[in-house]
Amino acid sequence: MASASPLKDIDEQYLQCCICMEQLKEPKILPCLHRYCRECLKKIVKKGAKKIECVTCREVHALPKGGIDSLKTDFNTKNIIEFVQLQDSVKVDPLHTCIHCKKKQKASAFCFRCNDFLCKTCHEFHASSSMFQDHYPHIFFLSEAEAANLTIQKLSSLKVAPRCQTHPEKLSELCCTTCGNLPICIPCTFGEHRGHNLEEVKSLAKIQREMLKGKIADLLQYKEKAYSMREEIKKAKDKLELNVDQESRKLQEQLDREGERIKKEIHDAEKELNTKWADLEERMGEKTSGRKKELEKEMRESRERYEQACREERQEADLNFRKLKEENTKVRENLESGLRVMNNEIQEMLASIRTQKNENAKKIEELSDHFDSIVKKFENVTATADRILAAQNDWTDVQCIPDVCRAVDLLREEVKRDNPGMENLSGVRIRGLSAGVTVRGKVGISEDVESIIDLHIKESKYITDITSNEDGTIVITGLTSAWQTYIAVITMGGSLQQQNILPGPGLNIVRCSFLSQFLIAAVCGDNQIGIYDIRDQSRRFINLSDVIMNCPTNQQVCSITTDPVNGHIIVGCYSRDVYVFNSKLEHVKTMELPDVIQGAGDIAMYEGKLFVCDSSGTRRAFAVALKQTASEVEYEFTKPTLGGSDWYPRSVCTDQNGYIYMLWEEWSGRSLIVQYTKDGGQIELEREVDRTHDVRAITAVQTKQGEKLLLPTRGTKKLLTYGLT
Repeated sequence: MASASPLKDIDEQYLQCCICMEQLKEPKILPCLHRYCRECLKKIVKKGAKKIECVTCREVHALPKGGIDSLKTDFNTKNIIEFVQLQDSVKVDPLHTCIHCKKKQKASAFCFRCNDFLCKTCHEFHASSSMFQDHYPHIFFLSEAEAANLTIQKLSSLKVAPRCQTHPEKLSELCCTTCGNLPICIPCTFGEHRGHNLEEVKSLAKIQREMLKGKIADLLQYKEKAYSMREEIKKAKDKLELNVDQESRKLQEQLDREGERIKKEIHDAEKELNTKWADLEERMGEKTSGRKKELEKEMRESRERYEQACREERQEADLNFRKLKEENTKVRENLESGLRVMNNEIQEMLASIRTQKNENAKKIEELSDHFDSIVKKFENVTATADRILAAQNDWTDVQCIPDVCRAVDLLREEVKRDNPGMENLSGVRIRGLSAGVTVRGKVGISEDVESIIDLHIKESKYITDITSNEDGTIVITGLTSAWQTYIAVITMGGSLQQQNILPGPGLNIVRCSFLSQFLIAAVCGDNQIGIYDIRDQSRRFINLSDVIMNCPTNQQVCSITTDPVNGHIIVGCYSRDVYVFNSKLEHVKTMELPDVIQGAGDIAMYEGKLFVCDSSGTRRAFAVALKQTASEVEYEFTKPTLGGSDWYPRSVCTDQNGYIYMLWEEWSGRSLIVQYTKDGGQIELEREVDRTHDVRAITAVQTKQGEKLLLPTRGTKKLLTYGLT
């Protein structure tokens, strides 16, 4: 870049106004580096307006006090246009009026000091006379106008210094950096610019060119990232279509399976009814036959009693059959009702998938437009810088380079920003079917632990947390024997897929939660919140006090959960404060938990509710509805009373059907898994964990064998699994 650029290589569109679609006239440049004719801008900006929207990139900029006229002129582009127009005028008509002899004849040269044409005779006099010796460096030989190697740098060297705005009769000789590199003459240094910082233009231009080269070199490091986002967005679109098809197909298959199962249950119920009716008929016949023998003797004496007995047996059989039929009808109605409810709910879920698809597709399209805009900005910024550095025009450079540098800085920061959670946009999130809708009844927990798996994690001293995603990926965090934090990805069999030990003792991760398919949100004991990417082990952490204004000095974070639908990270503390961040770790809002809660030892988010384990405060657990900046308790979870112990909540998670699982603990070290309904915190099941296992975290994961509860032991590197049936 910045090599000599032939004039013929300049794209005509670079010199074209995007409003009138003609060659720029008196080009004015906006802070985004897009340029337009001065008069065109006046036509699109209302009188008295304080802002202007760029026609090309739609960025909004503040207008200076003087309006459009006070916008900076793009001197670099203006110079190029002047040269192009000079070339064109010679091509169209070689005859021009000479500024000296006033004769219209073939022009030989153009004097930029006189700003007019010269005939051959006057050109020779102009070049040889001592009267015009300061004009000679600014004379352009028109015979060179058609040269293929005529460069912008060569033409720029012919230009004269701009005239002083205060004293138009004088050429500028210095730059006032106090006034934005304003060109001034010597008399100005004794007047309105007395005491200002004044620079000689050549040295100032050299410094600024080097600065621009450095900034462009820095910006080019992000070029691949900016351009690769187009491919990432295309992949996200394709993946969104694939995920929608897969989820829709899964739901339809689930509905079909349940429909077939219910039909079978109805058939079995009909078969059972017929079997029971046959049994009733058989028993009635046996009873009638037995009664007949007993009454044979008496029949002759009391035929009426026999007939009455037969009528009673028949009435009893009919009554039992009606009861069986009513029960069968209820079973059938319940099954058919369950199927209708399931069908309605699945239709709602399919509609939700379509809505999410449309919303995500819209967001992806917006991102696509955004990154297309970034690429165009990239091309515009680098092209503008290339033209300026190629021209080597000191006066133009000191005027233009500061604005280009500002645009480069803004673009670099924009490109540097983290990718906006493409995994979230390429997926759709569906909740599990409501409890009972699947007709099969409640979800159970295996009576005993199904398996105890050895975890092959290196140098683990303590396990601090476990989390999983919908794909079945399991992540464990903990501390090594050297008190360094590790993040490990494991299989259901306990095998280690990857482990990354974070350097230094500072990042002691206490809780973690999946934000998307590959991103883990985590909180550390020293008030750091961060995101870890399991694909490349990259990470970014921030300190709570650096982003939260007036953060209490004694504030300590201790729990974390995520809301993947909104791309939010929710952080709990040993206080009532809850902090919400977006996927870029930008603070969204601070909320306060209800007065009844003292702290959030562990938290989990499900369908707009925040489940809070207040383990060190009230030793109770709550379901909290989150509002804009406040919250309210929806219900309190029933506290277990097993063994008369004083249990306190340690960890919480949910399964795909919306059941809530809470790990309770008591001071002697006993642990209890409690299953709750999702609509009121009522206990469904309790499973006591063998007290030899010190477990402090729980998560649910989908496996090939169905959904499981996972509980890692704190110090023995074991993984306890319970089946959900």
